[in-house]
Formats: sequence, C-alpha cells, structure tokens
Amino acid sequence: MRISLFGDFSENLDEGLKNIAHYTAESLSAIEEINLQKIDIKRLMDLDLIKSIRAYDPDVIHYIPGPTNKSLFLLKCIKTYLGKRPKIVLSCSYPVFDDKLLNWLHFKPDLAFAQSRYFKKRMDALGIASCLLPNGVDTDKFAPISSVSKVALRKRYGLKEDLFTILHVGHLMDKRNLGVLARLSKKFQVIFVASDYITIDPIWLKILEDAGCIIFRGYNPRIEEFYQLSDCYIFPVKPGDSICCPLSVMEAMSCNLPVITTNFEGISTFFSEGNGLTFFKKDEDVIKAIDRLNQDKTSACTRSSVSKYSWKNNALKISHAYRALLYD
Repeated sequence: MRISLFGDFSENLDEGLKNIAHYTAESLSAIEEINLQKIDIKRLMDLDLIKSIRAYDPDVIHYIPGPTNKSLFLLKCIKTYLGKRPKIVLSCSYPVFDDKLLNWLHFKPDLAFAQSRYFKKRMDALGIASCLLPNGVDTDKFAPISSVSKVALRKRYGLKEDLFTILHVGHLMDKRNLGVLARLSKKFQVIFVASDYITIDPIWLKILEDAGCIIFRGYNPRIEEFYQLSDCYIFPVKPGDSICCPLSVMEAMSCNLPVITTNFEGISTFFSEGNGLTFFKKDEDVIKAIDRLNQDKTSACTRSSVSKYSWKNNALKISHAYRALLYD
C-alpha cells in the first residue's frame, strides 16, 4: 500500500501534532506492506511537492493535523488534481471545521479516526465512516523508574529531592488555566516544561516564576525524565484549548503517574476515572486531589490503561483500516 502521510515533520518534537506525525510515520514505516511518503504540510503550496504526490500515485492520503476548513479545501483540490483514485483518511486530533463546508465542496473523506464519541457521532451524521482511536504513546520511552532513580534525576536537575513534585508540560500562554499551578507552588515543588514552539507569554512566565514554579524552557529531547522524576501530573487546560486527547496526559500515564486533568472527552472516551486518573471541574478540586495524593502516598495504576495504545499498536489498527478501505 502506498500511503502519503501529511503532517508537520519539521525539526524538534516540541509540539503535540509534530509528535503525532513523527511517531505515526515511524510506526507505519515499520509495517512491511506499507510504502510511506511523508508530506510536510508547511510546504503544501509548493507546486513541486504536489507534483511529487502525483508521481507517487498514493493509494491513501492520510492527513494528520486538524482538520480545518483550509485543510479540507486543500484536500479537495489535491484529490481533484490526482483523480478519484486515492482514499482520503483524517486523523481528527483537533477538528475545527464547519460541517456545511463539506456539503459545499461536495467532498467526503473516506474515513476519519475519531478521538471522542461526540466526534464519531458527528462523522456518522455526515455519512463519513469513522472509528475510535486515541493518540498513541511511546511506552518504551515513557516508562516508570525506581525511587532511587527518581531521586538521582532530581539531583541532576537541581531539584529538591524530598518535596512532593507536580509536573505540567505544554505551552506557557494565556488561556491555559495556569493560575492553579501558581497556587500549588506555595506548598509543593511545581515543574513546568514549557515549549517555545508557540511564543512564551512573558506575563504568565513572571507570574509563575514569582509564585515559585520551576520553569524549564524550550525543547528537551529527554522529556520523559521530567515525568519520571515527578510524583504526579496535572493538565489544567480547558477543553477547546488543546487537542482532543492530550499527548502529555498519555505520556504521564505511561510513566504510571497519578494524573489530574480536565475532563477532555478525548480522554474519558478511552479511559475511566480511577486507579490514579482524576477528572476535575474546579481549581479547588485540583488542590484537594493533590493534598490527598500527598497524604495517602497510594500507587497509581495508570500505565496498565494506556499500554494498549502504543504507537506500534495504533499503527497496526491504522494499517488494518487502510486495508479495509482498499480491498474490502
């Protein structure tokens, strides 16, 4: 099967959609029957790139980010240019498009991987075949470590060894509900690994630093170590301000950390609350949950929930879906 995989393949895996594109491509490439062409979406207006897609003559065009109104319009144009042959597949990690546009374009993708029950129902209503599939996680890289190794990592990064440590990974910007991190910093060791893929908000940077948050800025290729040295992970971002199934939540679960997160439907569709996974509605709920974790010292069992969604397993499910589209 010849697959043209569209995604952000630029350097540094410092952003969620980049990671999804990279690991999906890597895992699909390992499947013998798949011949993969990577298409960088930042070059989609390059005529030579479009010609290379036509020369490749893909069986399937699989679009990773979005989808958005713009990307659906581009896919319609590309399919028209290539002819009716390629099947169009969408990974819907952050869908922000108008359903009416599909009717206006007379364009219907052949398959959508839905990251929530709500979005699957939306696709069903549009007559688009869909199946539920969350983002994947590198379960080898993101793995729990011993308490001795945890202390050693804290020493390496200049952190307090015996203080309850809370982690957040993501963009340091407004509209991310970061105030709760400042509140937690008064009592606990709060670490924020802040990507600079999107410009860091200087106002929030100062607020968090003044509150005592420890900020690690920029791309860190050993990001797993921050999960491994932490006692719990918090994802306070509100739905709509992140991808449907946040990668960092799954990475934290893969490290078997207790996770306190906003109730994203892309998480609750695949994972039940409990055994270390806590959903919250108000910031006060976060404070109470952290206090309980600090006092109880109970072990989480989050890794067992997420392990079946390794990138390798996801790639196998995706390849089966390709095969069904092409040969069934």
